[in-house]
Amino acid sequence: MHIGKADEYYLAVNIYRLPIFPHSVGQYLKRYEREWKMKEVTCHGLRHTYCSLLLSQNVPIQTVSKYMGHSDSTVTLKVYSHFIPDTQDTALNALNNITA
Repeated sequence: MHIGKADEYYLAVNIYRLPIFPHSVGQYLKRYEREWKMKEVTCHGLRHTYCSLLLSQNVPIQTVSKYMGHSDSTVTLKVYSHFIPDTQDTALNALNNITA
């Protein structure tokens, strides 16, 4: 792998665009939380929040799945389907518009 392209393959890289140790991200997060007196949250918690917020704003499941790095959308649906807004009213309104 070309060193200049490392940031295309890794979640976190240093200023030289080389991969950093996975636990380093958590350490940075803890330091930031202490400094700003924020509620502590894990990296996994941030990931879960990120996905949940995207879905709650009606971002298409295929897009969210891609951003999450899931192998396909069914993985995302199994874990996060309860965050997808109920679209039953939207479907009924669409049908009413068609038949009106």
